[in-house]
Amino acid sequence: MLSEIYCEKFHQKRITFHKGLNVVLGTSKADNSIGKSSLMLIIDFAFGGTTYSRSSDILKNVGKHYIGFKFVFNDKEYHFSRSIEDQEIVWKCDATYTRIESMPISDYCEWLAKQYDFSIYKLSFRNAVSRYIRVYGKGNYDEKHPLHIVSTETGEKATIALLKLFEQYKTIDDLESRVKKSADNLQTYTQAQAHNFVAKIGIRKYEQNKRDILKKTAEIEQLSSELDKGLLDLDSVASEQAIEIKQQLSHARRMRSRLRGKLSIIENNVTYEFSDTTETFSELMQFFPGVNIHYISEIEQFHRKIASIFKAELKNEKQRLQKQLIEFDTIIKCLEEQLDNLIKNPHLSKIVLQRHADALKTIEQMQRENESYEKTQELKRIRNEDLSSLKQIRSEQFGILEKNINTEMDRINGLLYSERYNPPILHFNGSNYTFHTPDDTGTGIAYKGLVVFDLAILHLTKLPILLHDSLILKQISDDAIENILQQYSESGKQVIIALDKQDSYSPKTSAILEENMVIKLAPNGEELFGRSWSKQSSQ
Repeated sequence: MLSEIYCEKFHQKRITFHKGLNVVLGTSKADNSIGKSSLMLIIDFAFGGTTYSRSSDILKNVGKHYIGFKFVFNDKEYHFSRSIEDQEIVWKCDATYTRIESMPISDYCEWLAKQYDFSIYKLSFRNAVSRYIRVYGKGNYDEKHPLHIVSTETGEKATIALLKLFEQYKTIDDLESRVKKSADNLQTYTQAQAHNFVAKIGIRKYEQNKRDILKKTAEIEQLSSELDKGLLDLDSVASEQAIEIKQQLSHARRMRSRLRGKLSIIENNVTYEFSDTTETFSELMQFFPGVNIHYISEIEQFHRKIASIFKAELKNEKQRLQKQLIEFDTIIKCLEEQLDNLIKNPHLSKIVLQRHADALKTIEQMQRENESYEKTQELKRIRNEDLSSLKQIRSEQFGILEKNINTEMDRINGLLYSERYNPPILHFNGSNYTFHTPDDTGTGIAYKGLVVFDLAILHLTKLPILLHDSLILKQISDDAIENILQQYSESGKQVIIALDKQDSYSPKTSAILEENMVIKLAPNGEELFGRSWSKQSSQ
């Protein structure tokens, strides 16, 4: 439990607490400047809160400072401190609050949860206690929305947090995971359809495909009955292979015919001989006496060389074509054997094979489309069934929660008044809730309902601490206050409240205050920090 708050800036440097009811008592003038709410925010700060450190007034009027706090668990003391400048760090300290070792605020809150034996499925210690530390500045004291940790929180999150606190969330969470998985599966599949990775059809096309599959199946059976026995068992793969082999065979035969044509031309040209014109040089000189016979002879010699090269190239080309012909003969023979082995009928009509293959392809396509449609419908069915189960379980769990809380609030409400007053009623509606007191006649009744709700939560759950600021309690009638104080003190847990001091407290209220820890911040007119901010700012 929280045992002590320490700060060098305090007028009273150490403020101690005990188990049970602790009352931060103000002045009889209901003075709001002595620091009751500030102390309550500091207690929230000790439990991992940040509202205190984020207050600009605190930093402006008090300045930089550390807050020390001591907890006692199993008779062992633990000292810590936090600075308002670095709210994400908590320091382990010795008994004099000398800092020893730092830790992240998250680790500190986990440590508190362990010490308070507060291990609840998917609910952090801070998220739980912060909801029931109702202090001015935190914004969680709306008497009509007691589940909200802040006013901007959704009703869904607020109700789920309460369900977790009552340890009724595990079943819902398992179902929510199932719903998410089934929804993700459906979304992934529909996205695949949108990108044409998977076929997408409607119910009309699905039914039409079923009829067309029957027709195509009958067509294949008719084709099979008209083919040779070797093709009766021909499946789509064999049919397509046969067509492919025939296409390859046709191509190979065309290429072989072209090679043969080229080879014939080569063979006709390979015997070409270059005609020698040297003998005609003398006749040429008779007509052209001055001609350069030597130059013409060199040209003639060049022509002979070209002819020699040409013949060599023709010979090489002939050898290359002959080699290719041998290769194509081998390929054609191999393809003919493959086709013969595949269909046992080398003369099978390509048209028949194509019809057979096309029919099988069409059937397979329609079957894939229908399988895709059926898969989509199955994924939708699973998703819808999971959603229905989740809705039912949520309704059941929230129904149990609503009954238990309302029953306890009715019991507590009966202890607060000698006359019969309506208790507050909590009702869950889908992902939201309502909270009200029937025949509510004023603000006091509304805040009384908020207190009754918190007391019910304190009694029914592992919540270790409850804080109520004076702004909540001062709205409630005096006759109810004394019984509320009695309920606080009998809760068996640490409750810290702020009250304005009154000279007209009933004997019962006075007795309760005497029996519990009363913290007087201003016994001689002093404030929490020694002087009020208004005085401080004027100097």
